[in-house]
Amino acid sequence: MKRKVILQGGKSLMVSLPIKWAKKFNVNKGDELETEVEGERVCYAAKGETKGRRVSVNLSGLSERLIRYILSGLHKSGYDEIEVHYDDQEVLNVIEDLTKNLFVGFAIIEQNSKKCVLRCISKQIPSEFDIALRRAFLVTLSMGDSILSALESAQFEQLSSIVKLENTNNQLTNFCERLLNNYPFIYARKQHFLYVIIWNLEKVCDDYKYICHLLSKRRTPMKASMLGVFAKVNALLRGYYEVFYKFDLEQLHNLIQEREVIEGDIRSLMGNLDKDECMLLYYLLSATYKIIDFSASMVSIKQEITQKVQPNTPES
Repeated sequence: MKRKVILQGGKSLMVSLPIKWAKKFNVNKGDELETEVEGERVCYAAKGETKGRRVSVNLSGLSERLIRYILSGLHKSGYDEIEVHYDDQEVLNVIEDLTKNLFVGFAIIEQNSKKCVLRCISKQIPSEFDIALRRAFLVTLSMGDSILSALESAQFEQLSSIVKLENTNNQLTNFCERLLNNYPFIYARKQHFLYVIIWNLEKVCDDYKYICHLLSKRRTPMKASMLGVFAKVNALLRGYYEVFYKFDLEQLHNLIQEREVIEGDIRSLMGNLDKDECMLLYYLLSATYKIIDFSASMVSIKQEITQKVQPNTPES
């Protein structure tokens, strides 16, 4: 889309706003817009509430897992009202569970034997994004540390309680992804990189969840060598958390090298293992790869790196 620059009053340069955008975000004469200058780009963000987007979906005959994927995707996409049609009351149980445990700020406002309507009933505040993202990191770190502590003391029954932290992570990461999709201009040029980090953070927490399910009934203490690998994976995640909030290129370099150390430790342990131990190593390696995948996105959204990595510029 192109807009012509107009000279107003002999001094001010003006560009008109797209009318569809103004209507969507309730922008009117006299309103103030958030303005951010990024090089050759000027980004405007409306403070007003968006007019809620609505969608209707028929979930009849679908599996529970697919129903969860569909509704979660619509929630993350930013829809404010979701009309759901179904032919089985079990679908309503799934919807109630998602509304209660995952879709922050949503409620079922209408329901009958064939249809229900979910609606966002609380105002979204973009400024809460940073708080929610930090909490998502801290919850995941806490979950990893708590699991390791339970394994070290052979108190496997604690894992059934620790696994509940994964639901908190889901709430926070879903909330962040929804904000990114609803307010892309606020995170101009960073939105996609932030989304990758949040997506992988949720998947790391999934690996911790799988470990809880795997070992909650175990009775035999874990080998010290395996606990050592777990500690290194937790330290890797904490290192990336620190780099995200205080970017340091040298520290990032060291963290990336740690991947090879963890891989080597896991290879050295392969052999005479029981099934639980094999699966534990699999989940730890899976978490390691997802944590390492933070790297490129963190580099892309942190301005401090420009002091060491300069873009190519034409010679004068």
